[in-house]
Amino acid sequence: MLFTTLNKLSIWFSHHSAFSGYFEPVIQRVKPAWRQGLYRAQVLNVTKAIGDFVHITLQPQHQWKAHKAGQHIELTVELNGRLLTRIFTIASSPQQYVKDKTITLVIKTNELGRFTPQLADELIINSWVNISAAQGDFVFQQVNKPLETPTVMIAGGSGITPMMSMLSEHLSTANNPVYLRYIAPLNEHQFVENLALLAKEHPYFTFDLMTRSEHESQPLTLLAKSDVYCCGPQGLMFDIEALSKDTGANFYQEYFSLAPTFNDDSAAKIDITVTLNGKVFTASNQQNLLIQLESQNAPVIRGCGIGVCHQCHFTKKSGLVKNLLTGDVSDSGEQIIQLCISKPLSDLEMSI
Repeated sequence: MLFTTLNKLSIWFSHHSAFSGYFEPVIQRVKPAWRQGLYRAQVLNVTKAIGDFVHITLQPQHQWKAHKAGQHIELTVELNGRLLTRIFTIASSPQQYVKDKTITLVIKTNELGRFTPQLADELIINSWVNISAAQGDFVFQQVNKPLETPTVMIAGGSGITPMMSMLSEHLSTANNPVYLRYIAPLNEHQFVENLALLAKEHPYFTFDLMTRSEHESQPLTLLAKSDVYCCGPQGLMFDIEALSKDTGANFYQEYFSLAPTFNDDSAAKIDITVTLNGKVFTASNQQNLLIQLESQNAPVIRGCGIGVCHQCHFTKKSGLVKNLLTGDVSDSGEQIIQLCISKPLSDLEMSI
């Protein structure tokens, strides 16, 4: 009861999610990479791959529990003196973790980003990073299917990572055809040798490596009641979801960006005044605050952009916002909000 009360007070009056966060500086004198609520993981290998990908092998501390194939983690790395957090799917199977206590991340770098371009050069072998517990519901559905009913996987770009984990873990027990369509720029497909070995070992598994133009010129055929897994760019997933609904297939998807905020409410677009540290900015009720304030060069900090790292938090003094993750609408009083997942509904006053 005492710790529950302390944690609640910590959330109300600071940016810590738990009271134990106050002890971070003390513990970090002994374990510099320790972070409250996270697990330490040692960097065993960092390899650059074709297509501007980086393969990273981590060995989590023993308290970390094995993931389910398809799940993701939050990776926190200190880069240039700042802690940055991003979400990445674990590409390796749970079997690999059981075997050697390691997990593998396969990350597409973005030269314009603040996180991924630095990983290959800044991560040092035997250094430490922080990871969260494995999370997410994009996992292989353990359901007995008729032998003729296929499982279809569609991966776009880095969306191959959860598919590889699922295939490595479940092909040995699958009793129905499994097909993978992997869409990526020419000569940028990852795991090509691994996929070939899986297809050789499991005759009921087949795959195609396609470019986007090849995918568009060769329409996908789905059967009713088949299981369809999709991970990739938003446009690709919208198209596959629509096709799945039309054919009566079971559709499962995974992506790490917020759903589009435009047209998600019946309310018409309205102009909103945002007062931030005494300076006035304009916004609308159609996008999150972070995007709109960034476009006006407001003094905001971008972190993960999806509500994980809390680097874009501000104190809302007055006004209403909608949480894009939960759909909840705030009250009009003072409250700590994250700009990346908050959409303004009325005039706002905020401060750091």
